[in-house]
Amino acid sequence: MQGNEFEILGANQGDNTMRELISAQMDGVYFPITLSEFAARVYFRDLEEESIEIDGIGVETKLLSHPGKCLGYRINYNDRSICYITDNEMFLETSEFYSPHYEKKLAEFCSGADALITDTTYTDEEYETKVGWGHSSVGKVVQLADTAGVKKLYLFHHDPDQSDADIDAKFDLAKELLAKRKSDVEVLSPREGDRYKV
Repeated sequence: MQGNEFEILGANQGDNTMRELISAQMDGVYFPITLSEFAARVYFRDLEEESIEIDGIGVETKLLSHPGKCLGYRINYNDRSICYITDNEMFLETSEFYSPHYEKKLAEFCSGADALITDTTYTDEEYETKVGWGHSSVGKVVQLADTAGVKKLYLFHHDPDQSDADIDAKFDLAKELLAKRKSDVEVLSPREGDRYKV
C-alpha cells in the first residue's frame, strides 16, 4: 500500500544480495508483480553475524553449518529469549567435518534460551546416509539443547518423507536421550495449529 515502508533483513548468498534474491523470486516467471511495481517503499539489509535492535527487541545472528549461507537467530525481549536454528548440520564427532569450536560457539549462542526451535531432520540412523546435506540428527540436537541449558527444545524441520509416526518416534527418542543425560530440558514436538507461550 502506498505510504508504507518495509525493511527486509536476511542472509545474502555469495554475491547475491537480499534485494537480488527477493527480486529473482518475484520475476515475472514466478509472480505477476515486480519490486519496481510496489507502491510501498521496500528496503533490504544483508545480515552477517551481528547484534541489532528493532523497536527494543534484541536480535543476534549466527552463521550456521549449511551448504550456502544460512543464519540462526536469537531474539531477546523482556528477559526472555528464543533461538531459531534451522538448516544446520552438526557433524558426528567421528566425521572429518566435525568442529568442536563450532559446536561450542553454537551452544554459547543458545545458552540459557527459554526456547530452542531447531532442525531435527533425521534420526541418528538416517543421518548416517545424509552427511553433508545440511541438517542434524536427534542425538546431536539433544546434546546441543542440554549443553546450552535451554529450557524447552522444539523439534522442527522434518524430512518430507517422514510420516507422523516417524516424527513421534524422533520425539520419543529425544525424550529418552534427555532422560539418559538427566537433563532438565523439556522437549516438545509441535504440530500444525499448536500455540506456545514463552
